[in-house]
Amino acid sequence: MRSFSTLPILLLVSGVTACGASSDLGAAPGLADAGYYPSSDAAVAQCLSSSECPTGWTCNDFNVCVAPTMPTTDAGVPPPPEVEYEFSPPVSSQRFVYVAMTAQDSLARIDGRSLEVRSTGVGKSPRIVGAIPHTDGAVVLDSTNGTATVVRPPVDANTADTVRVLATLPHLNRLDLDPSGRFAVLWFDLQKAITDGGITGIGSFQDVTVVALAPGNERAVNLAVGFRPRNVQFDQAGNRAYVVTEDGVSVIDLGYATTHGPSIVPPIAVAEPGVAPSDVEVEIVATGEFATVRQGNLASIRVVDVAGADAGRAWTIPLSSPPTDIDLAPGGDRVYAVSRATAQLAIIDVPGDALDPAGMETVDLSSGTVGSLVVSADGRRGLLYTNATLDERVTMIKLDQPGYPRTTWPLKKAVRAIGIAPTGDSAIVINAKAFGDPATATSVDDYIDKSYGYTLLDLATGFGKLQVTPVDPGAFVYTPDGTKAYVTLDGGDLATATRQLQIVSTQTGVVTTKQLGSPPSAVGILPGIGQAFVAQRHPLGRVSFLELVADTVRTVTGFDLNGQIVN
Repeated sequence: MRSFSTLPILLLVSGVTACGASSDLGAAPGLADAGYYPSSDAAVAQCLSSSECPTGWTCNDFNVCVAPTMPTTDAGVPPPPEVEYEFSPPVSSQRFVYVAMTAQDSLARIDGRSLEVRSTGVGKSPRIVGAIPHTDGAVVLDSTNGTATVVRPPVDANTADTVRVLATLPHLNRLDLDPSGRFAVLWFDLQKAITDGGITGIGSFQDVTVVALAPGNERAVNLAVGFRPRNVQFDQAGNRAYVVTEDGVSVIDLGYATTHGPSIVPPIAVAEPGVAPSDVEVEIVATGEFATVRQGNLASIRVVDVAGADAGRAWTIPLSSPPTDIDLAPGGDRVYAVSRATAQLAIIDVPGDALDPAGMETVDLSSGTVGSLVVSADGRRGLLYTNATLDERVTMIKLDQPGYPRTTWPLKKAVRAIGIAPTGDSAIVINAKAFGDPATATSVDDYIDKSYGYTLLDLATGFGKLQVTPVDPGAFVYTPDGTKAYVTLDGGDLATATRQLQIVSTQTGVVTTKQLGSPPSAVGILPGIGQAFVAQRHPLGRVSFLELVADTVRTVTGFDLNGQIVN
């Protein structure tokens, strides 16, 4: 699954596993209106491969979908590809929200309990912030001098923050932290630099900085990897980083790299010869031993050894038709591949079925139109749907039971994206909007189809509670216990526009609306103190905090967010 983030402001807090969504949901505006990209929207759609663009379109060198020279007009053209949305909860610490104050060369830390705001001087013009998982510390990159600053709040409130400044490569604009919180990988993303509003400096296309974050033993080391990193993934233990590049995967042993000098980490080829890099999607299983690869329109899945003595050894597993989505089981022992054309789900055990493809299982999905899959955090349930067409169905499959029992449920509106609660018992379905103004509707069904909205779906019964909204639902997040979900409604910057936070009770389906003073841009959870927060666009900076039980709202305003921080 791929993430296209367009948040105008990034507030980072680390270590929560509750399911949520960033404003990735707004990255493809055409889907909201018609279930696919109309010509006016496709030119701004971000992509990592051509398979993520409309049929006939291609993903260019700057990761943007571009139209074909001649428009496709054949009536028999198949529906466009599935659009994959990765649901990543806002990175949140146990207690604090961090904001980079770009113009002041400082990092603001907002205490969700007391609303106290403290600032710490960091590098020049900081924009990129990441909170260190399982701690209340953060890492911030400057955008000018090539430094990373590690900031940790004091145990004693009367003492200053602990600050460690490390030299890095210049012009880095991406920051990935391993799930254990021990390491970070910093790199340059040209497409992000363009999206953020212009290029002020070009970073390296083949170098990354690896940072060890152990308190008192912080260290940064530069490494050379494959050409043009596209994303960074980690194994579940946080021991290795996998830099996915145009020519393969560079596997970094993080402990070794940060205790030795600079070195070269050549990539392991993962695609078949002749396959264009833009047509390759790579996912690393949780154990870190294998990469699973989807390649353009090839009716197969490729499994590549990326950690063993035979690194680079590959197996090709034939499928009934080209997969439209691949997802991984949380334990790292299984891969799921959805084939829309033949309405099948392939269940591939890794590495067993790579060694003997005859052991692969297939599940018939002809009861619904499916092209995408989202798997619950515990791996027990999966939800299958399509967002390539306006299809008002979702299929629930029990992945932990023999025969994989499945049920297809009707919805009131088509599906754009789905996020499953961390407890696995409900899901928020962001519904697709049919083209047209609901004011012109000729029936109740037509009104619903042309409206924005989302659905709370109970995974035990299939009951769906539709919530029609005045504007497109934006970022949302579940509480860790799954009893509530918080959905933002951002109608724009006009004073009369909708600016709301909707609180959904998953036990009753009741929705409570909180009016906000400014348009919401991000939402997250501070699990250590039982608070939710919603960041808002405001010239002086504004964040509201909500107590998870009573939903009482407190707001802090007056710190600077004018740097337009983007994730």
